[in-house]
Amino acid sequence: MTSLAAHGLSAEGVLAELRTSWLGRSVRVLEATTSTIDQARKWLREGAPNGAAVMAERQTAGRGRRGRAWASPPGGLWMSVIVYPRIPAEAAGRLGALLALATAESVSDETGTQVDVRWPNDVLIGGRKVGGVLAETEVSGAEIAAAVLSVGLNVNLSPGDLPAEVKGLATTLLSETGRAHSLSRLAARLLEALEAIWPAVRGDGRALAARWRQRDALRGRKVRVETAGKTILGRAEGIDDRGHLELLTDGVNSTIPAGELISVRETQE
Repeated sequence: MTSLAAHGLSAEGVLAELRTSWLGRSVRVLEATTSTIDQARKWLREGAPNGAAVMAERQTAGRGRRGRAWASPPGGLWMSVIVYPRIPAEAAGRLGALLALATAESVSDETGTQVDVRWPNDVLIGGRKVGGVLAETEVSGAEIAAAVLSVGLNVNLSPGDLPAEVKGLATTLLSETGRAHSLSRLAARLLEALEAIWPAVRGDGRALAARWRQRDALRGRKVRVETAGKTILGRAEGIDDRGHLELLTDGVNSTIPAGELISVRETQE
């Protein structure tokens, strides 16, 4: 495995690379923590500034959607960002789309490779998962008052660093490019991409949906969607202006919020 020194993950390193006006201007980098989400929520309760970011060299209890464990050894980018969106609660799906797109665009710029997104929270290279995102929100009245946007990205990890259950399904930037990458620089590029796309989240969501279509790995594919109440077969048509999956079933359009989703898989049915 690449040495920690070569990772170059430090608050000073991130700030030296960063070209944003507000995102990531307050940053904490930890050697180890249970989850950057835990640390971000603690900071949020203490009054964290808008755009504050928490990163860790490793997580001992990283998590993804629906509480699933997320392996987080040294060599990955494990980060949570605190924001105060003030957008309608029904548009919470925009935040996950924002983070997945920002991750995909920053990785593509860093590596020169095609990077795709798969609703609701996967970042892919060559059809294999290189990262995942999670947006946890706090609602006040009818709007989202605060959110913790978290990303886990397999950067300087070798195939042997990945859990056995995801081998063949997941990949790393080291594997795809044959070289290690500066975590500080990659974190800065991701924060810059987040800030660049942010106006599309605060707007009507249409520009965000259009941007999603450019990298959408599911669009036009037949999928099986499982929610708590039913299973739906249809063709994925992208996302709507709220960040919900658009599904065409027997000529009828419907939408699925990410919060109702258990799983979505491609199918030949």
